[in-house]
Amino acid sequence: MLFRKTVFALALAGAAIPAAFANSGNTWVGGERGFETHTVQSTKSRADVKKELDAFRSNPTTAEGGSLVGGEAGYMPPQHSYAFQNGRLVHTDSIAHNTPKPSLAMTDAERRLFREQSVN
Repeated sequence: MLFRKTVFALALAGAAIPAAFANSGNTWVGGERGFETHTVQSTKSRADVKKELDAFRSNPTTAEGGSLVGGEAGYMPPQHSYAFQNGRLVHTDSIAHNTPKPSLAMTDAERRLFREQSVN
């Protein structure tokens, strides 16, 4: 009799567990807010979007200059490049070279410059 009650209690608990962890996308669960998706009207036509996709496929370069290469590498960030011109080593890339390195000891002016350079 005790065995049957134990098996029944375990079966009842097992059936209730999925309902206890069910999550609708709109409720607070575990301190995190769910999300909803909404449709957004676009100002571009389907032909414009298709044209942009074809242009990206022919030259898969992101806005900051990195390249999407696929495979295991996936993404190649923009690289610095150098060359000798008139006997001097100069930068030949388009990456900004006047951005200060982020540091805890930065002055307010350096922080402001860093934020401005990273946004652009």
